[in-house]
Amino acid sequence: MVLVALVVSLTANASHLLGGYMQAYQRGTTDTVDIYVTLFTDPQGISQSTIVVNEYKKVNGAYQSQSNITITSPQTGYFQGMNVSQYHSVLVLTSGDYRFVYSNCCRGMLSNASSAMNSSFTIGLDYMKSSTPNSAPVLLNFLPSTWVTGTQQQTVMFAFDTDGDSILIEKDDALNQYSTTGTFVPLAPYSQLGSYGTYYVAPNGVVTWTPTTQGKFGTGYKISEYRNGSLIGVNRVQQVYSVVQGSTPSISAPFNMTLNSDSTITINHDLVNGDSLQVGFTGSNFTSAQLFIYGIPAIDMSSTSWTLKAINQPGEYEGFLRLYNSTSNMDFPVTLIVTSTIGIEENIADRNMQYEVYDWYGRYLGTSLENQKGFLILRYSNGKVEKVLCP
Repeated sequence: MVLVALVVSLTANASHLLGGYMQAYQRGTTDTVDIYVTLFTDPQGISQSTIVVNEYKKVNGAYQSQSNITITSPQTGYFQGMNVSQYHSVLVLTSGDYRFVYSNCCRGMLSNASSAMNSSFTIGLDYMKSSTPNSAPVLLNFLPSTWVTGTQQQTVMFAFDTDGDSILIEKDDALNQYSTTGTFVPLAPYSQLGSYGTYYVAPNGVVTWTPTTQGKFGTGYKISEYRNGSLIGVNRVQQVYSVVQGSTPSISAPFNMTLNSDSTITINHDLVNGDSLQVGFTGSNFTSAQLFIYGIPAIDMSSTSWTLKAINQPGEYEGFLRLYNSTSNMDFPVTLIVTSTIGIEENIADRNMQYEVYDWYGRYLGTSLENQKGFLILRYSNGKVEKVLCP
């Protein structure tokens, strides 16, 4: 009875947090800054209606406490078995170096940190507010929740800076707390993922790991921002990975990407075993900050096209391509070179064609285009998929 009561107590006190990060966006040259906190919890976790972020400002070379920021009413969602909550607050900041810290006790059980159940979950953001526009780097894609044991996989931390500052991504420890001396304290004892299989984090954000042991593993990453060679910001990201038995998504050959004259992009691939595909691009020439093509239904097609209406001028666009199934992801960094954006808009409501309409999550909505809010439309000709349209 004592043992059962102890397990219930630990479970009740666990925060169920699996990952998180913060971002800051300055509105032009004003003192108004939007701060965002994104948190991931396991399916048993309940989104907190209110969180508190500690604000510090560097004074005479040391960070000093300024205030506690209370943020309520998060936007919620779901991603690969994780609940997602994003909190937003608007701040008025004078110029200077700031540090934002969020901590919550306690973590769940981790295979690489025996003290995790009694340790805090901590993320942080060092941000420089200046008279010239400066926003923290934006992390566009979520990290995967699961990896497959015994198989090399890779993911991409795809971040970009709206101000054109340089970005360096590197591995960090799973963080426990922020100390009174102004330092981030890792879990202890703690073993980095390299103790459980070959693990590497490239400066461009490509994360490669061949896990050899099943379990739950906590780790961290740092996204450092440089302007004119000087470090002006650091985003401390936390993530918990579940390593399970399973399979990895695959393609039969290296994929090719081309931009067509009608403003579609063609990716030659061979998706098998119900794997799905996600494509994301960004660049200073986009009419919007980001573009995701997501949730391709699980069907085998040798060639698929998506409309990229957000590109408004030629240029070079960095991005990623993600193949994923129920147990793991495989991410690839890609570059799309656009030489011309002159094209034609296609009338998708061609009554001589047959259609299948899907929503953002790949759920089938029917065959009618009337009043449909479909994200993905498959157009058929003579019983074969002729084109994939994203209206």
